[in-house]
Amino acid sequence: MSEESVSDTAPTSHSLDILRSLRRIVRRIEGASTELEQQHGVTAPQLLCLQALRRHGSITQIELSRAVRLSAPTLVGVIDRLESKALVVRQRDAKDRRRIHLVLTDAGRDIALSAPEPLQHQLERGLDALAESERAAIAGALARLVGLLEAEHIEAAPVLTSGPIPKPAELEARQLPPA
Repeated sequence: MSEESVSDTAPTSHSLDILRSLRRIVRRIEGASTELEQQHGVTAPQLLCLQALRRHGSITQIELSRAVRLSAPTLVGVIDRLESKALVVRQRDAKDRRRIHLVLTDAGRDIALSAPEPLQHQLERGLDALAESERAAIAGALARLVGLLEAEHIEAAPVLTSGPIPKPAELEARQLPPA
């Protein structure tokens, strides 16, 4: 390979800055996720649910889904894991037995109170402090990066967390109604 063809494919200074910035963001999210799980035993989506339940009290799964902006299929898994950790219980409504309410246990309330603020709340506050034109520019640039990475097909809730990306078969299974 000639020297000229190597330099033609070498990243520009701006490209390197973008790649470094993306890596810093990914590492920050990974670090916050790891720290949260190690210190409090929950993931970011689980913490968001615990904190929403603390704020709202007993609510249904649909209401919680709206409050934390997670899809219903995703929320089912999160609630199952919280219930297995004895942080949340499901209770049938006394008047309408078809409705199921989610209620924090004392242990769930303790974590909701003691865990740090979710990373995404810090980012949301920072973004809210920017001018609308700045937010629009960032949104446009990030949408362009998603396109460059051909990642438009990846399902993503507005929750900053790290973890494995579900395979297409797992996504399909989540969207099938229970048998």
